[in-house]
Amino acid sequence: MRRGDDALAAISLVSRLCADRVQPLKASEFWKLSTRLGQGPSCLLGMKADDLAAAHDFIGDFAHRIGALMGRATALAFELERLEQSGIRTLTPFDLHYPTRWPERLGHKAPPLLYAAGTTELLGIAGLGVVGSRDVSPTGAEVAVEAAKCAAVRNIPLVSGGSRGVDQLAMNAALDSGGAVVGVLADSLSRKLRDAHVRAAIHDGRAVMCAPYSPDAGFNAGNAMGRNKLIYAQAAVTLVVASDKGSGGTWTGATEALECQFGRVAVWRGLGEGPGNEGLERRGAVPVSEIEGLDALLDGDEADPTLDPPPLVAVTEQGTLFDSALS
Repeated sequence: MRRGDDALAAISLVSRLCADRVQPLKASEFWKLSTRLGQGPSCLLGMKADDLAAAHDFIGDFAHRIGALMGRATALAFELERLEQSGIRTLTPFDLHYPTRWPERLGHKAPPLLYAAGTTELLGIAGLGVVGSRDVSPTGAEVAVEAAKCAAVRNIPLVSGGSRGVDQLAMNAALDSGGAVVGVLADSLSRKLRDAHVRAAIHDGRAVMCAPYSPDAGFNAGNAMGRNKLIYAQAAVTLVVASDKGSGGTWTGATEALECQFGRVAVWRGLGEGPGNEGLERRGAVPVSEIEGLDALLDGDEADPTLDPPPLVAVTEQGTLFDSALS
């Protein structure tokens, strides 16, 4: 994969692949810097702290920090090549298949760096999200499976987190039904790629597994919370099959998505629902009591252009870049 200078500069600014002491930029810092520059970050390559201070009015520690981050470009290029050889691509907003729905819906909370393996073109398609508790009931599990079949019939990707329970049940059902999946992971991408079922789906061109965290990073609650918003942003509609009430990852992710309008949230109201499902409906989630209701929601998403916020992304020859609306 040929790496553009803007993409390499973005990776230098935010990546944690290099074991050094310089602190990479957080997502919000990266987007604010991009807006401030008014152009791709390749203009920072090869510049020392004094040059940065003179050319871009960076001051003090920030100029030294940016200079040190830019100085990692060569070392990072070797790490990126290593990942490529293992089947993992590194996507930035300056790469073709970076999911543009994320910055459109998440703003400064969108990750500027994504590790992905598989058919990355699937990241450009709004899918059906299916999420829920790890300890889902047998009836709730059936709901997850039927929802996944709905995505396969509509020829759109099933979007989920790959965790035990609802996530894994839905993803497996979508693949078994001949559909495609987008797995947005909070656990190790490298480990996920050792799963024979996943490898077969990737080989068939029906899956992409991705994570905004280093490919070898293990699961933690913080990563899971950061991952949840990406599922809602990626999907046209996300169905919460079963949620705990007032706590837990599913509840927190759904309530955040509703409050921040990351994406359309539906909630299952029928046999197999969780104790928190009624509360999610009261907070604004669309109730669904039969799988056919998902078709109506998905048809509405396709027909109504107002369901998504106006794009905040300006397309460039190399990909996308936040425009001045984010200043």
